[in-house]
Amino acid sequence: MNLDAIVSQLTQFSSHGIGKTISDVLWAVYTFIFPANAEAARPVPIPR
Repeated sequence: MNLDAIVSQLTQFSSHGIGKTISDVLWAVYTFIFPANAEAARPVPIPR
């Protein structure tokens, strides 16, 4: 199995035409669900 050939094909697909459109839509969904400016996680106090 030639991993380099598979990766280069995926890179070409996501760089042009419908592959680029799909990639852009998935990136928009990802950034909407996981925004970069979200607050940092804080520990939750557990009652004793």
